[in-house]
Amino acid sequence: MFFRRPSIRRFEYLPRYYDPEKDPAEKFKQRFERQRHSRSRPQRSILRWMIVFLLAVYAYLYLAGLLRS
Repeated sequence: MFFRRPSIRRFEYLPRYYDPEKDPAEKFKQRFERQRHSRSRPQRSILRWMIVFLLAVYAYLYLAGLLRS
């Protein structure tokens, strides 16, 4: 009653230029890049972690005396 109530804020939306011929090519390119990056990274990191794990297990067993003859 004594205070001024805030009014609804309005905005104007100006849509960007849309080229229907360019759009499918851009989507394909983005999807291709995403798939290429998602396939290459996990395989390498999993392989590296497996090698590090196996080396750690080998070092533990060697130092524990289980691999010495």
